[in-house]
Amino acid sequence: MSFDHLHLLLNHVPVIGLLVGLGLFVASFAGANDDLRRSSLIIFAVVALLTIPTFVSGVGADRSITREPGVSAALVTRHEGAAMLGLWFVIATGAAALMGLWRLRRRGGPTRGNLAAVLLLSIVAAGLMARTGNTGGDIRHPPPGTAPGAALTEGTAG
Repeated sequence: MSFDHLHLLLNHVPVIGLLVGLGLFVASFAGANDDLRRSSLIIFAVVALLTIPTFVSGVGADRSITREPGVSAALVTRHEGAAMLGLWFVIATGAAALMGLWRLRRRGGPTRGNLAAVLLLSIVAAGLMARTGNTGGDIRHPPPGTAPGAALTEGTAG
């Protein structure tokens, strides 16, 4: 199995995993459900661990895909930059989730500050990983109506 295949296999875990974890985490506040909160914290921690091999396989895939004709090195670089930023936020979310899990086990429950940090970090991480997935999709699948080989732009905010 090449890095390309491994990356394609793993790249949905951070995006979908964060969205599932975030949905469960927000739902856990509706009924003050500690089991649901614990499950979402575990999901955040597992997603953070799986995001590392996803990023590493992406670096390996970068080495082979940039040699292929019709692949824009600028799009690959943009995707790699988005992935690096997203990786740091996913790891921070996982670390905050692990702290919350530790406090659940040892001290009776996570603090409000810890829960707020997990919520804020997971929202930012989910947005960044969605952007990362979008920029990765642009490498092989340009938006409809775009001429093959045409330069893609993100606008003033990008």
